[in-house]
Amino acid sequence: MDDPDFTALREAFAGLASGTVEDTARIESLLSRCWSKLKGSREGGMTADKILGRTEEMEWNPPFLTFLIERHGGTVLGSKLADLQGWKIDVDLGTATVGPGGRRLVRKRAPPLNVGPIADKIVALILAGAKDELLKWYGDSKVRIWMSVLIPDSSGPNQTIGGRRKKLGAAIERKLKHHAWQKVGVHTFEKSGQG
Repeated sequence: MDDPDFTALREAFAGLASGTVEDTARIESLLSRCWSKLKGSREGGMTADKILGRTEEMEWNPPFLTFLIERHGGTVLGSKLADLQGWKIDVDLGTATVGPGGRRLVRKRAPPLNVGPIADKIVALILAGAKDELLKWYGDSKVRIWMSVLIPDSSGPNQTIGGRRKKLGAAIERKLKHHAWQKVGVHTFEKSGQG
C-alpha cells in the first residue's frame, strides 16, 4: 500500500526485533492514522479513535502486529464483563483481522441477596393484615406486594433486578402456601377459599 501513513508505520518497525512492543503509544498513534485505510478495520465496530491508549499485549512478529483491546458494548448495557478483541494487522498487505480475545470482569458483581429475611418480613406483614407501603390490599384477603419498592429499579442491572425479584417472589409464595394463601397474579396473593 502506497500511503505516507503506512510508510511511517512500516518505518517504525524497520529494524525492530520480534516480540513485545515497548513504545505502544507511538505505534498506536501511527496505527490510528492509517486505521480507516486497513482492509477489515471496521469489523467488530472498531474505529481509529478507540485505539489510542487502549491496546494491550502488543507484539511485533513480522509482518504481523497483534494486540488486544477491551470493548465496552456489553458494559454499557449493564454487564460486568467487557469483551476483549484480538487484532492482527498485516503491515505489508495493509489488512486487519479481528478475533475473539476473551472476556474480563470490569466491575465487581453485586453480592447475592439473601431473600429469606425479606420474605419472612413480607409474610409476617400479610398474615397480620398490616397496612404498609410495601403492600396494596384489595379487601382483607387479597394483597399485592410492591416489588419495585423492595428491590428498586436503580438497584442494579435489569437482569440482576429481575432475578432478585423472581427469587424473592418465589420465597414469599412458598412461605404463604403454608398459611393457605395462593398466588393469583404477578406479586399478588389471595387467601384460599376467598373470592
